[in-house]
Amino acid sequence: MLKDEIARISGATRWSFASGGVGLGVFENAHYFVLIFYNQVLGLSGSLTGLALAVGLILDAVAAPLVGFLSDNWKSRLGRRHPFLYAAILPSLIFYFLLWHPPGLIESELSLFIYLVVCNIGLRIGLTLFTVPAYAIVAEITSDYDERTRLVGYLTAAYSVFNNGMSMIMYAVWLVPTAEVTDGILNQGGYEEAGLIGAILIGLSMAAFSFGLHRYIPRLREHRNDSSLSPRDFLNQARDVFRDTSLRALGMAGIIYYAASGTYAVLWVYIYSFFWEFSSHEISLLVIPMVLGGVALLPLVSRITFGREKRNMAILMFVGAAMVNATPILARLLGLFPENGSDLLFWIMMGAGFFETLLFLLLDSLLVSMTSDLTEQNELKTGRRNEGVILSTLSFLQKCAGALGTLIGGLIIDLIAFPKNAAVGEVGADILFNLGLAYGPLILSLFLIACVFILGYRVSRDIHSATVAQLRENAKLEKD
Repeated sequence: MLKDEIARISGATRWSFASGGVGLGVFENAHYFVLIFYNQVLGLSGSLTGLALAVGLILDAVAAPLVGFLSDNWKSRLGRRHPFLYAAILPSLIFYFLLWHPPGLIESELSLFIYLVVCNIGLRIGLTLFTVPAYAIVAEITSDYDERTRLVGYLTAAYSVFNNGMSMIMYAVWLVPTAEVTDGILNQGGYEEAGLIGAILIGLSMAAFSFGLHRYIPRLREHRNDSSLSPRDFLNQARDVFRDTSLRALGMAGIIYYAASGTYAVLWVYIYSFFWEFSSHEISLLVIPMVLGGVALLPLVSRITFGREKRNMAILMFVGAAMVNATPILARLLGLFPENGSDLLFWIMMGAGFFETLLFLLLDSLLVSMTSDLTEQNELKTGRRNEGVILSTLSFLQKCAGALGTLIGGLIIDLIAFPKNAAVGEVGADILFNLGLAYGPLILSLFLIACVFILGYRVSRDIHSATVAQLRENAKLEKD
């Protein structure tokens, strides 16, 4: 039997994982507002804002494999993962706060661009120090095919609840009209207050996750190789990871998926505020079913995914989420959807928000779990435990794709000549049509293309079980 195999996962462990999702949800929520904050409130062009966010994503992507390699091979009294988890706390909360509080002395567009680049890089590197070892621990705590999905599901559920919960509070509390600002989405003070609360939540979340799993340090598997922390060993291990057919399939699917998600995230506020013309109050209500989608994930993830092949379920989630997300936009472009301001539109979008969120969360949980299942395949071939390298290599590809999606979103805003400091209801119909035309078909096409690539993933339930059994037999022979 593999050393310190943990057969059963306690409720405390699952909730520790859930606590880590809080900070990640707050951070992800920033994607929905940072473009509109810097573009519409602070006056930075959409292209420069998108470029600044893309630069941070690319540098973060480069850093991710390095963090994965270091955390795989790190030796300390705190184990392999926890030194990085603890190191991530302060930079993450500090740079998140600074992101929403640019100094008043910044007046030129170039200075604002540089400030955004620096804050985004610092924040993303801090998050990478946390997320790479956090997800790598999944494969170390359990080798169970279904339990991994459930464990990730707890983190993903908390991530979604706080991601969408922040949006709900943003529109209900912070982005409301004032005597000085008639349009709530232009309320700079609201963004600043949200930035303070978000920074505190990120710090508490990371600390709770790290301390909650601290007791596992003596029990986590030792990294079974004699590699040094040299660049040559890093390149060799990354090369071995890329040789796996299933990882390449996940990588390509992830590239397409995260490019679509990056575009979706930065244009979400534009779609809901300007395309659908929902008020801040209405959007705060529309986010409620999205929050409930995260809550529903916990009881549903086991019922929907357990006993089934992860690849098949991932394809089903891809198709379902893509259709729910894009159909309202496409129907509006064809003149087949209720008019803005109607009660029917509001209730349709309420229902769509719930199912879209639930499907995306199930998909995210499956993709991380599928990635964790590659750990044993790689160990059987190479004799090394490379959870961090595997996850961070995929993360590298996905973040580069996310950077591309973010840049595309900013370029779309400029290409359709979306006006700065725009008021809801006053943007030209032709501009809004072009926004929907650029958004709906693009997102749908990318998600469906990702389904094609995911077909190349070959780690089935039976293959995984056989691999784990072989590793246990090998470990037993070595011990004897």
